[in-house]
Parts: sequence; C-alpha cells; structure tokens
Amino acid sequence: MKVLVIGGANVDVKAKTAAPHILHTSNPGHVQLKAGGVARNIAHNLARLGVEITLLSIVGNDAFGDMLLAHTEKAGVKTQAIIRSTMATGSYIALLDEKGELVSAVSDMGLLLSITPDTINKNKGLFKANEHIVADCNLSDETLVEIAAHATGRLIIEPVSVAKSQKLKTLLQFRKVFLATPNLDQIEALTGSREIATATKALHAMGLENIVIHAGELGAYVSDGTSITHVPSQAKTIVDVTGAGDAAMSGLVFGLSQNLPLAKAAIIGQELAAKVIASTASTLE
Repeated sequence: MKVLVIGGANVDVKAKTAAPHILHTSNPGHVQLKAGGVARNIAHNLARLGVEITLLSIVGNDAFGDMLLAHTEKAGVKTQAIIRSTMATGSYIALLDEKGELVSAVSDMGLLLSITPDTINKNKGLFKANEHIVADCNLSDETLVEIAAHATGRLIIEPVSVAKSQKLKTLLQFRKVFLATPNLDQIEALTGSREIATATKALHAMGLENIVIHAGELGAYVSDGTSITHVPSQAKTIVDVTGAGDAAMSGLVFGLSQNLPLAKAAIIGQELAAKVIASTASTLE
C-alpha cells in the first residue's frame, strides 16, 4: 500500500523543565532540537513501519532544511516532492513541564502557505499512485480543497490545532472526507460540543464519513456513523508528549493500509502513541 502525506515539515525545539514550571522566570531544564512537523512525523513513522511513503512539503534552503531532508530520507521516506525555498525553514518551539506535558508552544509555519493549489496541480501525478492521501491543516483552505479535487483514494485529514481545524469545515463544503482525527478541544470548536455522541453526529452530518477522536489519557473514540467504539489509551509512562497525535495518526493509517477495520487500526494508533511519549523522541526511531 502506498501513502502520500502532504503538509508540515519543521524543526522542533523542545524545552523541558527539571522541576515544576514557574511563570515569568528562567527555569532550569533540558533543550533538544529535533526533526518535526505533523506531516513529516506521520511520514517518518509510516516509513519506519514499512509503508511506501511520499512526502510533499516545503523547507528552507538552509541548515535546518538540510537536516530535515537528511533525517527524513534516513527514515525511508521518498522526498523528491519536497520543495526548497529561499524562506527560512518552519519551526515549532514547545515548553514542557517536568512530567513531559505541554505548557505552551509557538508554531512558525508560514512557509507552508507557499504550498499553493498550483503546487498541488503540478504534483497531481502523485495522487494517482497512492491509495491513501493524508493532509494536515497547516495548509491553506484553497490548497486543501485542491488536494481534495485530486484525491481519488481515501482522503484523511489531521486538524493540527483548534484554530486550524476550522479549515475542515471549508473542505467539507467541497466534498465528503473519508476520515479526520480531531481531539476533544477541536471537536468542541467544530461543533460546539465536547460530548462524543453529539459531536460525532454533527461531524457526520457535515460530510465526515469516519471520525477518530484523540482524547489523551482517555484514548480514542471511533465513529463510522453507525456506532461509537472506545479505544483505551495504552500509555504507561509519559516522558514527552510531543508527537503523540502524529504517532496515533500513523498507526491508524498503517492499520487502514493493512485493510484492518477502523477500530482495530485505532488500537495500533494508541500503541504507537504510547511508544512515542515514553521516549524523548517525537517519532519512531
């Protein structure tokens, strides 16, 4: 099974405090620089699982861009569709507390707006060669709609954040989407409710065929429009939560690529998320 992943590739700067975080002062801790980005992490994980992966993204023609390309290629991802830009490579800066939980983050992903509908149209041959198309909402509304226009296979959307998840509404006005993976905050932003049955009913009515709601320590809730299945979290140890959602999406897509039912694919997602958050890495290494 072949998968095309489209969206963010950036450097992650992760700062973890050694003790409970204190506002408005310097906190002793440890800082790491890692290859990251939602789409890049998903592609990396899937390649590690043996799936044939192509990544369509953009990085700067700078040292960070060189690092991202080298790390991504080493994981086994096909990178020929990654664009090099004169702009700086995107970055994500995360502040984690001593337990590895996210305190705050800043995302500088403006470079991704350089992936336009024209970029997608120029790469339309990639869509015919891949059965699953995964796109993240770091992309513009117009670009997501163009992706949907070319996606003959299963279209899977990662909402990314509360603000960016609103792009899913625009996309669903254009066509139905096979699957999206919002979290609890995102379903509330999209539907006005955090109640699973209410939110999934509203999302299905918008044209979302399948939903996997990532609910942190509660695991995931899987809805195909006829029933809702709870998949418990597999996490035992939390070292760093960065990349947990990307890992859960990766396991989900891997399971679907193996023709597993959606709920069983979601179990693999929870297993991979548990593995990632139990280490300082944001991806499967």
